[in-house]
Parts: sequence; structure tokens; C-alpha cells
Amino acid sequence: MKKYVAAVTLAILAAHPAFAQPAYTQGNDPVTLSAIDDLDPCSYGVIADQGPEGAVNVYSGPSLELEPVDYISGGQAVWICESSNDDSMIGIVYTFDDNMDCGVSSPVAEDTDYFGPCQSGWIVADAAEMQAG
Repeated sequence: MKKYVAAVTLAILAAHPAFAQPAYTQGNDPVTLSAIDDLDPCSYGVIADQGPEGAVNVYSGPSLELEPVDYISGGQAVWICESSNDDSMIGIVYTFDDNMDCGVSSPVAEDTDYFGPCQSGWIVADAAEMQAG
């Protein structure tokens, strides 16, 4: 029984987004929520229309050299939180659950890496359109 409980616990932890991508290894770069005065750390946006067969790849860091970890279809809401040094990619927070609060719409006291409860990652900058913020 103890082995079963341990196996189930490990499976749950492995599936959790915070454990799925080790931070700062092999190109992983968590999305950072920045503390800037009393401003929200992220702006609301949507994924631009990608055509009938298209979706936007999500990466674990700001590089197309990394393997995609997820994909997002056009029209999906996202929170745009930061941009890469060359502005070619943006760090986003997103969820497919319309009722989930990702916790990015209020100012933060200090810069902090985002590890949930929603998904986060990096997409090419022109794949999203800022709507507010």
C-alpha cells in the first residue's frame, strides 16, 4: 500500500506545472511578474487568428530552439507579462478554464517568477494581440 501511495503522489507531482519544467535548466526561463509601481504585472490579450489548421506553440523559455510544451489556438485569452531581450517572444500566463483566476491582475510587491495556478510559457511576440493594460 505504501508503494501505491508513493507512486500516486509522484505521479501527481510530476503532472503539476511547477514540476513539469525544471526552472532555469535546458533553456527553461519562467515567466516573471514584474513589480512596477502600482501597475498590474501582466496585460490582457488574445491569441491572434492562426488560420484553419494553426495554433501557436508555447515554449518553456524565450527561444524557438526549445521543444514546444503546449499550443494555444486563435482567440484564446492570455495574460502578457514580459518580453524577451530582443522583443521577439513574450512571456504569457494562460488557462483553458474560464473560471480560473491566474493571480496576475493585481500589482506584486517584488519581481517573482510565475509558477501557477495557471499555465505559463513563451510564444512568438506577434502571435498575441494586447486588448487591455
